[in-house]
Amino acid sequence: MSDAISDPKTADFIPAAYSARFTYYFARYVRRMIRKSFHAVRIMPVQADALNSLADHDGPVLVLLSHSSWWDPLISLALHDYFSPRREPMAPMDASQLRKFGVLKRIGIFGIDPDQPASLEAMGAYAAQRFQANPRCSLWITPQGRFTDVRSPITIRPGGAAMAARTPGMRVLCLAIEYGFWTDQRPEVFLRWNPVAVPIGRERSTAAWHRAILEAMVDNNARLSEAVMSRDPAKFVPVFDSAGAAATNWWYDLWLKVRGRSVHVEDRHFAPDAARSRNSAG
Repeated sequence: MSDAISDPKTADFIPAAYSARFTYYFARYVRRMIRKSFHAVRIMPVQADALNSLADHDGPVLVLLSHSSWWDPLISLALHDYFSPRREPMAPMDASQLRKFGVLKRIGIFGIDPDQPASLEAMGAYAAQRFQANPRCSLWITPQGRFTDVRSPITIRPGGAAMAARTPGMRVLCLAIEYGFWTDQRPEVFLRWNPVAVPIGRERSTAAWHRAILEAMVDNNARLSEAVMSRDPAKFVPVFDSAGAAATNWWYDLWLKVRGRSVHVEDRHFAPDAARSRNSAG
C-alpha cells in the first residue's frame, strides 16, 4: 500500500484492509440482519440481469447508489455477496466514522473526507491502484454524497464520472434503493438497476459520464418510486425474502387460523388497478 495515499498532510484518507474470509462471514451476518429487519427484498426485473453480469465481468465495476438510509451499504454488501461474491468490493466512508468502526476496513471500506478535495483525489488514486492490482474489483459509491430523501431532486458529485472516464473497460451501473411499508408489519426493500453508458467516442469525457450518470439515476429512481407506489408485487421479483406472505401478529394470526380464516393481507386491497387487470384477464 502506498504511504503517500494515506499521508494525513495531503489527505484525510484511510486505506482498506480487505479480507475475503472476513467479508464472507460478515456478509452472512448482514443477510441475517436484513431477513430479521425486513419482510422482503424485491427487485424490478427490468435490467435485473445486469446483476448477474457483474460476476462474469473481467474488468472493473462501478456501482452508483441512491442514498436515503443507514441500510444502504449493508444492502449493497448483501447484493455483492449474493450476485458477485468472487469479486473484491470496495467503498468509501467518512474517515471520522471509519476510525470508530475500523473493523469495516476488512470488508473493503476505505476512509475519506468527502469535503476535502485532496481526499477525493486520494480516493481516485487508491481505486485506480486497486483496479490495477485486481481488475475484478467493484467500487460502490453514493455520488449524492449525503443522505437524501427519495423525493428530493438528485444532484451528484463528479467523483464517479471522473472514475469512469479514467478507467478503460469499466462497467457502470446505478442502483436505486427505496424502503417502504406494504402489507407486513416490517418494511420492505425495493431495488432497480440500470446500466450507464456514454456515446461512442466520449468514454474518456468526465462531463459525458457525469451527464449520463445523472440522467440514469434520475430515471431509475423515478421508475422505482412509481412501482413502489403502485403496491403491485407483480412488478418485482424477490431477491431474498424474510418471510412468505404478509402477516399481522403471531397471536392474532393464530386466532384467525382457529376460526378458519386466512392470515394473509391481500395485496389487491393495496393495488386495485393491478388487481382489476388480473381479474379481467382471468
